[in-house]
Amino acid sequence: MKFFSPTIELKELLLLQHIESNPDTTQKEIARVIDGAPSMVNVYIDNLEKQNYMVRDYQSAKIVYYNITPEGVKRKNYLLICYMRELLDLYKLAKSNVEKFLTNIENKGYKNILLYGAGEVAETIIGVIRDKEISSLNVLAIIDDDPQKQGTEILGYKIIGRNQIEKYKPDAIVITSYTFEEDIMGRLKEVGFELGKVVRFFGK
Repeated sequence: MKFFSPTIELKELLLLQHIESNPDTTQKEIARVIDGAPSMVNVYIDNLEKQNYMVRDYQSAKIVYYNITPEGVKRKNYLLICYMRELLDLYKLAKSNVEKFLTNIENKGYKNILLYGAGEVAETIIGVIRDKEISSLNVLAIIDDDPQKQGTEILGYKIIGRNQIEKYKPDAIVITSYTFEEDIMGRLKEVGFELGKVVRFFGK
């Protein structure tokens, strides 16, 4: 995960979730799932067992099953709800910022737009536009310079090359690439698109 450092609570949630579905798991697998040091797995398991959230079932000297208890299921569900609530709060914050960006585009009088950059940002913007009850914005297509992406779709929107821009006659082009923003500005200039009608999601 890029934005979340696994807390003790998150590791507890991941561990309980994992052993509920995989009682015959190994400590190596548990360490991978919770993103923790293998040497610490026994510590986590001991703590959960002391709280009656799980029990160890020794099948042999080398084989151990990890069984979640009814109390462990309750604890897992509680942690899951708390985690989802925090994610929803962050989602609402991010969504409000995207909505503000889209409102600024609408206030400029733009309606039919092309997105430039077929990635996560484009998907997010399309999702927010779809969620808005009233929106005058209409995404015509998505531009991308990767030949392997051209001709495919994202969320039902066709991915095209920049040589097809004129065909769509957009009111504006929204750059949705973070890494190649300046390069894209240069490419749009090369094809003769009016740079005054280019809107940057990340820049100004």
